[in-house]
Amino acid sequence: MIRFTFLPSEIFYFILIVLGYVFWTGPIYSKIFLGAVVLVILFIFRKTLVPFRDTLKNDGEIFLSPVYGVVESIRRDTTTWDELSSSHEIRISVGFLDQKGLYLPTSSEVGFLKANKGYKIPRYSESQNFYRPLEELAHTDFILLSKNKTKTLMRFIDCKYGIRPSIWLKSGDRGRAAACFGHYPFGGTLIIYLPQNSDILVFEKEKLVPGQSVIAAIKDMK
Repeated sequence: MIRFTFLPSEIFYFILIVLGYVFWTGPIYSKIFLGAVVLVILFIFRKTLVPFRDTLKNDGEIFLSPVYGVVESIRRDTTTWDELSSSHEIRISVGFLDQKGLYLPTSSEVGFLKANKGYKIPRYSESQNFYRPLEELAHTDFILLSKNKTKTLMRFIDCKYGIRPSIWLKSGDRGRAAACFGHYPFGGTLIIYLPQNSDILVFEKEKLVPGQSVIAAIKDMK
C-alpha cells in the first residue's frame, strides 16, 4: 500500500497501527470517524500512474508538464533567470487537492537543487507578488540538463498554506521523462523557465496533466 501514497512510511504504518487498535477496542462511532479521517489523508496524499513518454524528437525535444495544475501566466523573453540572458516563463498554480506528485518533464540530469527561506505567497496572489527580489521569497530551485544539453529551471514558490516540496533527487541524478521525483504537499506555485529556442504550446488557464500535457517544444540548436 505504501507505493500508492506519498505519506512517509513511518507515518503510514503508525496510522495502520492506530487504526487497527481503534477497530479492535474502540466503539463504533470512533471506528467510523477514524476511518473517514484516514480515507481523507490517503486521498490527499494519493499517488497516480503517469505513462512514460519519449521526449526526444528529430528536431529537438518536448517539455511535459511536471505537475497537475493550471497555467496562470506566460511571459516570453524575460530576464528573470540569471543562467540565461533571455528565457520564457510559465507560472502554474498547483491546487490544494490536486494530486501532488512531481514528474520529470523530460529525460534529464539534475544540475542544481537548492531550497531558500523567505516570504511565502498564496498560490492565487497577484502576479507582481511573485516578482519581488528573489532573496525575499521562500522557494526551491531545481535545474535540469536534458539529453540534448538543454538547461531548464523549475522554481517552486512556497505557499502560505502549503509545505515545501519534497524532492528525492540530488545533483547528478538522472531519470527518464514522467518519472516521479518527489511530491508537493497541499500544492503551491511552480514557475518554469525555458530557453529562448522554445515554442510555448500552452495557454493561460489551461489545465495540465503530468506526462501528457506538452508545455513546450524545444528546438535543437545544433
